[in-house]
Amino acid sequence: MIIDFHTHYYPDKIVERALSSVQGLLEPATDGTRAGLEASMKRAGIDLSVALPLVNTPRNSRGVNHWALAENRPPIRMLGSIHPEDPEVMKALEWIAESGLPGVKVHPEYQHFRFSEERFFPVWEKCAQLGLFVLTHAGSDIKFSPPFQTNPAELAAFHRRFPTLKLVLAHLGGMDMWDEVEKELLGLPVYLDLAMIGDFNVGAEWLVRMIRRHGAERVLFGTDSPWLDQKRSVDFVRSLPLSETEKEQIFYRNAAGLLRLDVR
Repeated sequence: MIIDFHTHYYPDKIVERALSSVQGLLEPATDGTRAGLEASMKRAGIDLSVALPLVNTPRNSRGVNHWALAENRPPIRMLGSIHPEDPEVMKALEWIAESGLPGVKVHPEYQHFRFSEERFFPVWEKCAQLGLFVLTHAGSDIKFSPPFQTNPAELAAFHRRFPTLKLVLAHLGGMDMWDEVEKELLGLPVYLDLAMIGDFNVGAEWLVRMIRRHGAERVLFGTDSPWLDQKRSVDFVRSLPLSETEKEQIFYRNAAGLLRLDVR
């Protein structure tokens, strides 16, 4: 079984705009639609994809989350999303939890916030109280310039401030900040996903060392589709000199636990 914990697709009315926003920076591997993602999954042998909507502005919360719930059916599992500056963010979190969506996606670059901001601490406390995990972008982003809103040291401090909050850090905890990831994050009880981590930007030996230092039980397979081809990512992880148990953890067991799925 394979679960891709980090994918994207877009409503028909905005898909063209979403893809064109990275024109010249990335070459999409699908057409950005649900049908495109499902076709990609079939080619790659992926059983379930977790799709990550994003509330770009506070006023979009209701529309984005209602769309996510309507799209939440096999073979795709949706997360909810919040904007920390939404004046009704607590109600949004309660609605997400009541709707059965297991977690929320945030992106500090697009949403212009930092995890160190004390004014948003009640938001993260509410997530922990409701049992919602938080999946966040981490590290550099091709569409933004440094300094970036997230870095491994700040994310480690955030985890220590909210130790009961289940935290998923995309891009192995900090895209292009690998030395700091090793120093600040490896070994902490947070999840790291492998979105946009592949044979084109890291070496197999280095990645295996990172996974084992952190613990394969806290690593999630992810691709960032449509921005990276799912089959290429599956093949890369399969080629790594990891044990079958480690690969099972990365490919589906860890994800199933977060999604509260019975995979027996």
